[in-house]
Amino acid sequence: MGWPDWADPLAVQSLRDHVRSERIGHAYLLAGPKGLGKAALASAFAQSLCCTESDADDRSRPCSACRACRNVARRTHVDVEWFDLASQTSLDKEASATSLSIDTVRRLRGSAALFPLEASRRVIVVDDAETLLEPAQQALLKTLEEPPPAVTILLLSDDSEALLETVRSRCQEVRVRPVSESTIVRALAERGIDEREATTIAALSRGAPGWAIAAVADERLKRSRLEELDAARSWLQGEPYERLVTAYKLGEQFGKRRDDVIGVVLAAVQLLRERMFQAADSEPGAAGIGVALAASLRCLSDLEANVRPRLALEAMVMQWPRLDPPPG
Repeated sequence: MGWPDWADPLAVQSLRDHVRSERIGHAYLLAGPKGLGKAALASAFAQSLCCTESDADDRSRPCSACRACRNVARRTHVDVEWFDLASQTSLDKEASATSLSIDTVRRLRGSAALFPLEASRRVIVVDDAETLLEPAQQALLKTLEEPPPAVTILLLSDDSEALLETVRSRCQEVRVRPVSESTIVRALAERGIDEREATTIAALSRGAPGWAIAAVADERLKRSRLEELDAARSWLQGEPYERLVTAYKLGEQFGKRRDDVIGVVLAAVQLLRERMFQAADSEPGAAGIGVALAASLRCLSDLEANVRPRLALEAMVMQWPRLDPPPG
């Protein structure tokens, strides 16, 4: 374990600086799209706080080999506790599999009230934090406002805007951003993946190294991403009326298939970016594709901001110029 060399280096640096300076906050919000390695960063942060053999000159460098580091990596350390949807349903078979409940937050608050037994601090990690319902967030807010001593809470959220402003304001936010394809290729190569396969997966990853590593072991992830690209390609190359029909259908399905719809729009963004590099002097040219790309990114922001999905998608495709299949 230790700090992943494939994660956003700015996020790694920010968290390590807090450990080095020994100014550990009572709450952090690690925010960024799924698959960027937020859980790996949280684990490395916890190792840095719990390691018994860390570098004396740099406490932010855990040894990754001592009993404490191994237990953090296995999620069995007595002073590091994880709360997420999976643990919630394992404790209560009738609990929601889509949102963290107020009962889970009550268990979290009880855990946060305990004194550390082996490490200098207790670390509470809340993954899937974007699924916290408002009553659960209000309950969590009480702990964030009056944090127990020697406790650090890490909220991991794919969508920080889903959290109440009062919750966000009481956390130190660390943005976790996508990384380059070359970084992902290198991370996969270090895991024994041949260069051709690593390059293919990196191109599909959208800058998410965690997704890429998971896709190596799960062919379904790769297949789903390829299907999204095929759907987006057909949508982009369709006639204007066909594009509007598709936008209408996806907008109507958004409530039940949110991730699928956003996935297709993200795939369209990926294809438009690739076409930007290929455009040169061809029609509609880089300027027209730039307008389409900006409209697609605006649509993603609108969808995250709960603008009516059908209107957001229709407004997007109205800005798409005609795109013929690329040569070759």
